Amino acid sequence: MVGLKQPQHDPEWHLKNPRTRKWMVQCVTCKRWGYRDDAPAKFFGRDHLIKHFEAMKLDDRGVCDKCRGE
Repeated sequence: MVGLKQPQHDPEWHLKNPRTRKWMVQCVTCKRWGYRDDAPAKFFGRDHLIKHFEAMKLDDRGVCDKCRGE
C-alpha cells in the first residue's frame, strides 16, 4: 500500500527543480555536484539536498576544495 507521502526525490530531481537548483554547484574539475556552502539554513528542499549531496565550496575558477587539495 502506498502512503500519501510524496515520493522520495532522486538527485536528478534537484537539478530540474529551480527551487533547489539555484543552491547547487558543480566542480569544473571532478564534475561532482554539491550544494553551495553559503546556502541558507532554511529553504525548500534543503533536507533533500543534504541527503543526496554534500556542501561544496568553489573557488573563483569553479574548482572544489577536494580538487584543490584542501
